[in-house]
Amino acid sequence: MRTKSMNVKINEKTNKKELYMGKYLLSDLAKVYQTPLYVFDEPGVRSKLDTFKKYFVSNKFDCEVVFASKAFIAPYLVKMLSEYNFSIDAVSLGDMYLIEKSGFNMNKVVLHGNNKSYLELQKAINANVEYIIVDNLTELTTLNNIANERQVKVKTLFRINPGIEAHTHAYIETSLLSSKFGESIYDEEVLNKIMDVYKTSKYLVLEGFHSHIGSQINNPDSFVAEVKTMCNFIKRMENKYNVKFSTLDLGGGFGIKYLDSDTEINLPDMLTKIVNSTEAILGDHIKKLMIEPGRSIVGDECVTLYTCGGVKTTYGGKKYAFIDGGMTDNIRPALYQAKYTVDVCENVETTDELVKLDLAGKCCESGDFIAQDILIPLPKKGDTIVTYSTGAYCYSMSMNYNGLGRGAVIFVGDEVNVAIRKESFEEQFSTCVFRKEKKMKIFDTHSDMLYDLYTQDLLGNKDRFTNFHVKELNNSVVRGGIWTMYSPDDFNLLEAVKIAQSKIDLTNLKGFNVVFGLEGLRNLEKPEDMYKLYDLGFRHAMLTWNEENKYATGVAGEATRGLMEDGKKVLRIMEELDMIIDLAHLNEKSFYDVLAFVKKPNKIIYSHGCCKDLCGHRRNVTLEQMKALKKVDGLLGLTLAKGFISKNDNERDLEHFLDHLDYAVSVMGIDNICFGFDFMNYLSDFPNDNIYDVEDATKAYKILDGMRRRGYSEEEINKVAWDNFYKRYNDKIVLKGE
Repeated sequence: MRTKSMNVKINEKTNKKELYMGKYLLSDLAKVYQTPLYVFDEPGVRSKLDTFKKYFVSNKFDCEVVFASKAFIAPYLVKMLSEYNFSIDAVSLGDMYLIEKSGFNMNKVVLHGNNKSYLELQKAINANVEYIIVDNLTELTTLNNIANERQVKVKTLFRINPGIEAHTHAYIETSLLSSKFGESIYDEEVLNKIMDVYKTSKYLVLEGFHSHIGSQINNPDSFVAEVKTMCNFIKRMENKYNVKFSTLDLGGGFGIKYLDSDTEINLPDMLTKIVNSTEAILGDHIKKLMIEPGRSIVGDECVTLYTCGGVKTTYGGKKYAFIDGGMTDNIRPALYQAKYTVDVCENVETTDELVKLDLAGKCCESGDFIAQDILIPLPKKGDTIVTYSTGAYCYSMSMNYNGLGRGAVIFVGDEVNVAIRKESFEEQFSTCVFRKEKKMKIFDTHSDMLYDLYTQDLLGNKDRFTNFHVKELNNSVVRGGIWTMYSPDDFNLLEAVKIAQSKIDLTNLKGFNVVFGLEGLRNLEKPEDMYKLYDLGFRHAMLTWNEENKYATGVAGEATRGLMEDGKKVLRIMEELDMIIDLAHLNEKSFYDVLAFVKKPNKIIYSHGCCKDLCGHRRNVTLEQMKALKKVDGLLGLTLAKGFISKNDNERDLEHFLDHLDYAVSVMGIDNICFGFDFMNYLSDFPNDNIYDVEDATKAYKILDGMRRRGYSEEEINKVAWDNFYKRYNDKIVLKGE
């Protein structure tokens, strides 16, 4: 069970054989990085990747290896998988977040799961993942609705349960007829309904099928049986429905050794048999064969190190060795009755007498064991205990039971690389509320709500507001907003806003405050139409989006072109009507022209942008613009659009957004800053355009928590989140949920 680079050397002082990984003494690593510690053998992991790349090949179709991230995932491993051109599966928003933030090509991601949420499906579509593996008929219907809403093609595989017994543990069998996964290969009624959905869908593409027969499989005959069953199923489906399928995904389940008595699989032979079996039945009939190994790549190329806290013999004669970890870092013995091989790092291959004992964890649970009735040399307090083959389903299933923090993960090769830091108390309890805090709410000074309702209505989605926006906002701290009609192209503005407004019903948005606004006036036929828009409830407007128009010049226009005569007419009308004048999207000349022209500069905001000194995006404001806003007591609304936060993709996160907040407050003061999020998660034109940590309104609470971490008082947080805008402009609210 030792990893590829493990070796043994004699300690000249103790004359004991000690365990190394490469050139590193494991007991030294335990002291430096603290235990519990997961130690991956990087050359060993790379060797496994090489094996899959070398032996999972065919001359008749493409072979694609999809790493099963549920086994273990970390940015360091993601980058390694990218080097080998492997794909990765994901089963949640969290998986997709980590994979995307690690810089991985999302077009090589496969989304799994038996109960995918609306947001997970939407995220997968936005990220343009390679396949969504549809688990059941209900999920297929939901996915079809989302695809219709967004009018985008979605490539799918459908998960089929072939009913093959793979002789694995009962909890990890995934293909029996009673399994929660997939639809049965024998259920003709359901299969007919599935194919009906695909045949009538304009956007769903069924490229083939997926199956997975279990885990910890060590007999290639199980996979050969799966291949035969699924290949014949594909042929039958093609003949019955007169379609052609290009892809077969056989899932994973390749076993590893945990004990000397376990069967060691011949991975090259198993991979070759899988390919040959598929070729024999389908030949070049398919274009792609996929497998999903996880455990077999990382499982036996990792060990977990513990520090022995002492040994105890009970009155009944039972011996225990206590470790500083347990079920919190490896729950498999408790969950699956999994068995592990254990050594004392400072005394391996020993001639000392072996004793039988249980390796007991520190949780207050009598069932907290890593191993039972094992024979090892009697450890002493301070010794380093090693458990082999812990690279899969250990860290990924770890937890904080009894307030225990997760250990670090390192990769050892020519050098030691920390993949995951040891969890600090601050990180572990970052979501806990330690003091009574005022219940905060946020006024979002920029939302494209009206544009979304208008465009979704054109697509036939008449209930978009109730079915999507109400649900999201009710699960959010956002309780007010400027809802704008965005004008990226030409349409009848008055007609569009009437359609959008007709879709709004605040009955189920209790206490929500709405100001109607305009993001650009390219579709305003004449300045006097502002009176008509005012009568429709509009109390806010920007003169442009990024373009030049007859009113002013946006950031994409000529630098020397500024406010136009018709723009001045609009501003006079807006001042007459006491409307909010929004300088967002204007180029610098128009920005300063407007400030010089208006007679009521205290009605000025810049609804959504960030600080150009921190990120040179053309829509961000300069230091001088910030000072000019401050001078007229205007507001700067900070946006979550990721391109405004940093040019570096790895810095487009909450912490760097908070850097913009800190900087803006240092320049303008706490009374002149607010939030203009510009969430784009629901806009098909702008997928994935908000920061990773706060991609939609339901995550907005994280900003308030982040401000607390940075030392802002509750009063200061409330000012930025709500009062700075609300106290100035509560008279502009035209709708309020009662």
